[in-house]
Amino acid sequence: MKKSLFFVFVISLLSTFLFLFKITRVPPALNADEATNAYDAYSILLTGQDQHGHFLPLRFQSFGDYKLPVITYLLIPWVAVFGLTEWAVRLVNLPFVFFFPILVYLLTKELFRSTPIAMIASFLTGFSPGLQTLGRQAHEGYLTAFFLTLSFYLILKGMKRISFGYVIVFGLSYFLFLFGYHSSRIWVLMIIGLLVYLTLKKKISFYYLLISLIITLFFIYTDLRYQPTRVVNLMFFKTPGFASKLTELRNETPFQVLHNLFTLAFRELTSNYLIYFSPQFLVIEGDKNPRFGFEGVSPITPVEYLFIFIGLYFLFANREKWRWLILILILLAPFSGSLSWAKQSLTRTVFLLIPFFIVASYGFFNFIKKTNLLLGLFFVLFYILFLFFSWEFYFFHYPKRAVVLRSWQVGYRELADYIKTNYHKFDRFYLTRKNGQPYIFLLFFLRYPPQRFQQQARLLPPDEYGFTQVREFDKFYFELWPIKETKNYVIIGYPDDFNLHEEKKLKEIKIGTETIFLIKEVRD
Repeated sequence: MKKSLFFVFVISLLSTFLFLFKITRVPPALNADEATNAYDAYSILLTGQDQHGHFLPLRFQSFGDYKLPVITYLLIPWVAVFGLTEWAVRLVNLPFVFFFPILVYLLTKELFRSTPIAMIASFLTGFSPGLQTLGRQAHEGYLTAFFLTLSFYLILKGMKRISFGYVIVFGLSYFLFLFGYHSSRIWVLMIIGLLVYLTLKKKISFYYLLISLIITLFFIYTDLRYQPTRVVNLMFFKTPGFASKLTELRNETPFQVLHNLFTLAFRELTSNYLIYFSPQFLVIEGDKNPRFGFEGVSPITPVEYLFIFIGLYFLFANREKWRWLILILILLAPFSGSLSWAKQSLTRTVFLLIPFFIVASYGFFNFIKKTNLLLGLFFVLFYILFLFFSWEFYFFHYPKRAVVLRSWQVGYRELADYIKTNYHKFDRFYLTRKNGQPYIFLLFFLRYPPQRFQQQARLLPPDEYGFTQVREFDKFYFELWPIKETKNYVIIGYPDDFNLHEEKKLKEIKIGTETIFLIKEVRD
């Protein structure tokens, strides 16, 4: 027992070292969501209000998407210690990275009462590219997966021992995963249904169900109060493309009755759902968004993919006690991503990896028992080889790809340095808002006082995706071309914003070999 715990502790340490390696350089920059969460934390720390002047909100207005609050509040102590820095932002998931292999070990052992299977699952968790690469950025999906895993573990523990302490920790875990990320909504009915069943069977304390119902009602209250539109806008059937596809299908056939909102939505949902079990998603491409996935960095290795199917076979062949629960976790996990227009979304389905690691570990252990150790070592060597190539690509190739650099919105750190040097030389800075939310990067990298921003910010109406833009603050105007009255000003845009044959003496901001921003200085 002590040896197994020491093994898991070492795995957690190595996983943490892997997490810290190049943490502020890979990924190559902060994205807008990381920057806004950190700036809201900074604003709360200094003023008790978020960037828009709301006192200790339960939803952060941010870009008009009313983000759930957990990651922002968790960022506050890191910002307090390290300041408003990239280092502080990226460290927010550090405790969860360390404890995740330990938690999966405990959950797996609770499911199978087998130390070797639990140790294998812990190892897969600690070095998973899909899990770790999401954890390396300040993304809510990672910590939500952690607290969802913890919630299931505490339910299993609560069935064995009546403890008020377990109930309190479960309530805290349930609250943190529910208020962590929008994809957590898909799990509410499943957990409450499970607790209703266990309560009626008198296998668990009634207080588990009671506390989950109270927290769920409180969550619904916050939904009604803040009325976030982001979740609705993410639904694939809300996009203009879906409506156009339906119209096109109806116009091309005499069987129009077969093509309606329900039939097309069902077909799209089925297709979106099944892709999350495909090698295309799990082994080859991962998330379609270059921020969260890239061909060459597979969420799991081909070896794990193979042993998922072997594990499922042995789960039911051996009639394991928790086989149906594990299968339900696997089948339910992709639904959040399937409902979104963002296909192959690792961020919304990252919890799927946890039951996959558990099942693959069970499959590997039983496969070795049925065959021999030498064949098992063969698969271990292939696993290590695939794992090495994923991490090698991620650390040394991924951050150099042009599409990755632009997806991560690089260049704002360097742009802020330029602005600091030239702030008093110009009356206005005109900056394109073509790519994301440029204002938040200036707030972050300039460490702009939240008290001043709360008084100055001017918002534009929400766009078709429900996002709002800041039109201007201080000397910064987020339109590319200036008004006529301006004399001394700077225009900051992308290379395709300028006619390079006509423009002369443009300064540039380059990241690697890529020109990110061009800067035109105009003096009267």
